[in-house]
Amino acid sequence: MLKIIILLVFVAAALMFIPKSRRWLLERLKGLSDILVVLLLRSTSQFGSELTRDGEAEQRMWREQRLRNLQGLAWRSKDRWGGKKESTE
Repeated sequence: MLKIIILLVFVAAALMFIPKSRRWLLERLKGLSDILVVLLLRSTSQFGSELTRDGEAEQRMWREQRLRNLQGLAWRSKDRWGGKKESTE
């Protein structure tokens, strides 16, 4: 296990010398740290423990509504900006 960790650290250090892979690696590390922080907060907080079944259902409904709204915004943004690329010819 220690050998695998050392190998991963070595590979990550090697990737830091290539600009494109550096950006990719740093973005992945930020994403991983975000996920770990969210997991820590969820596991240590008591948020939502006081909700009744009706409250949980309502929270789920609002979460789904927010996701649909975000997807709609993403689609409209793609329609507006995704297809309009000016040519430089």
